Amino acid sequence: MEYAIEKFETGYLMVNTWVFPLSETDIAVIDPGGFSSELEAYLQQRNPQHLEIMLTHGHFDHVGGLAELVKHYPDYRLWIHRADAAYLGADAKKTHEKSFGPLRVQKILEPLDQMPLPDATDYYDEGDSVNGFTLLHTPGHTQGSVCLWNKEAGILFSGDTLFYGSRGRTDLLGGNEEQIYQSLRRLFASLPAETKVYSGHGSPTSIGFEKQFQSRFLP
Repeated sequence: MEYAIEKFETGYLMVNTWVFPLSETDIAVIDPGGFSSELEAYLQQRNPQHLEIMLTHGHFDHVGGLAELVKHYPDYRLWIHRADAAYLGADAKKTHEKSFGPLRVQKILEPLDQMPLPDATDYYDEGDSVNGFTLLHTPGHTQGSVCLWNKEAGILFSGDTLFYGSRGRTDLLGGNEEQIYQSLRRLFASLPAETKVYSGHGSPTSIGFEKQFQSRFLP
């Protein structure tokens, strides 16, 4: 199956929000960091009846557009790994303040007072099949970080686990250096080299390129 994938850079930190149709009525939205005018226009044109919102992890820059998104499209499912569940819901601001405190970006969290984040409707676990994607639990950036892999289509949504020429930071709440190394080694060892990688920030890449480039830096 081929996906008509569109990228929208959203939110304060310009997260890659990936969007594509699942059917004539359903749209997948991965990591809505904001609700930009471009994303809004795309959805208005598609006029979906239902959204499948799939989060690669819970950091604010990847979920900041949720409240506005679900206000416009109340028929949705919201997926996250249970280990990152505290980043969602009415009390989520406390978790985001703990996580992002070292970055001194509390100002960007103020909208959560007026528009709290919704709760997850569904939780995925290692090996689950969700909307055609196999769930790979890849902790390290956060404890609930995941990658979404479609073997048939040859694509991986890697969130902040794997970037073009880099990897996610591990110095925030729930980060773990050894875990992210393990997660990267797993991706490089088990996924085909030609797998195209759509990450949470920056340009697309491939498993083959990143394996060749980054493996030498892995302990």
